[in-house]
Amino acid sequence: MDQFADKWILLSKSLARNPLGEWGLAVSPNIKMRGIRDYAYLVLRKNKAPLHFADVAKKIKEVFGRSAHPATCHNELIKDKRFVLVGRGLYALTEWGYSRGTVIEVIQRILQENGSLTKNEIIEKVLKERQVKTNTIIVNLQNSKYFKKVSDGHFTLA
Repeated sequence: MDQFADKWILLSKSLARNPLGEWGLAVSPNIKMRGIRDYAYLVLRKNKAPLHFADVAKKIKEVFGRSAHPATCHNELIKDKRFVLVGRGLYALTEWGYSRGTVIEVIQRILQENGSLTKNEIIEKVLKERQVKTNTIIVNLQNSKYFKKVSDGHFTLA
């Protein structure tokens, strides 16, 4: 039975395998890559961790043999909703739970979801979503236009 299934899959025009050995629909962008975005997606998915756009370009060359200029790769990653900028030039996949937005927007969303939090709780939650320095978070928290510190040391939305 397994031999029959293997032969049918190999003969099928609907199914195909990408260079990483993954099977799927032949028309899927994960199988039939059309541009740098699709190659970058597969590279990041294979890496399972955020990568700098220059490293994504290098890995595209290593894995797929296709040249990718780092600047082009960066431009393509910015445009595509599958990718999120999580640090200085570091990109992750949205399917990993990262959300788009600046550090201020991330803090605002965290406070909306959780209510008032201490500075350390906010820092901890932001660092799960962004690879930024702690001081960046603290400086953003001090922006009275967006956040206010309550008497018990917690922060809330302004």
